[in-house]
Amino acid sequence: MTTLLVDGDLFAYQMACGVEKPLEFDGHFILSADADTGKENLDSMFAGFMEKLDADRIIVCLSDTENFRKKVLPTYKSNRDGIRRPMILGALKEHIEANYETFTRPTLEADDVLGILLTNPKVIPGEKIVVTEDKDLRSVPGLHWNPKKDTKPVRVSVAQADREFYAQTLSGDMVDGYGGCPNIGYVRSREIVDEGRLLVRTEDEIKRGKNAGQTRVQWLAQAGHGDLWECIVSHYEKAGLTEADALSAARVARILRTEDYDYKKKEPILWQPYS
Repeated sequence: MTTLLVDGDLFAYQMACGVEKPLEFDGHFILSADADTGKENLDSMFAGFMEKLDADRIIVCLSDTENFRKKVLPTYKSNRDGIRRPMILGALKEHIEANYETFTRPTLEADDVLGILLTNPKVIPGEKIVVTEDKDLRSVPGLHWNPKKDTKPVRVSVAQADREFYAQTLSGDMVDGYGGCPNIGYVRSREIVDEGRLLVRTEDEIKRGKNAGQTRVQWLAQAGHGDLWECIVSHYEKAGLTEADALSAARVARILRTEDYDYKKKEPILWQPYS
């Protein structure tokens, strides 16, 4: 059996935006959206996913109205405050809940539900494929399919997923409103993780010139360091931040896997280094 784990938030948003049209009324333009067309387009898309991947079952994952990450980092996604939501987004999510098998869990985003279901070996039997266009899900091991880019599902190993998670902790994600380590972007973060690049703080006394007698601080790079968390923290410290800042970024960046969820309490287990 093959089960598709579909990012309901993303595709509902896309379909809701896709049917909005400007209409001229009394010299002014207003937006209009046909909910029935949006529902038909969404159903057609999901049916296309099933046919393309020869799937037997589809589960649509949706976000809860509360988000645990806001307790970790109050500014998380605050950059989206005040942004208008597509007119029929709520109607499409109601349509999904009424017509599809769905998963939502308290305080979790759809990404987390996808990650937990993908990595839990017991809840859903058979092969599972995450269907989304969100690259952040590649920080979860398992089978992934991006309908815009992939001709077939791509398997992400645990090592590859961990690489993406650690790199995201460094680079942050401005789309989600957290910046990571200052001056470290997408490409550089992955170079640091791939190289195991540790920064070592050194101090020496300046012997000559107008600054003679003063202490000079330098950060020397060492490649091949085996402790990636120590590497990440060293870059945060060079930027004038602390390990606590790095940990907050890591906990926000972490898309939950089955080991990151307390099934009895129905709450996330915040990520810890060396756990």
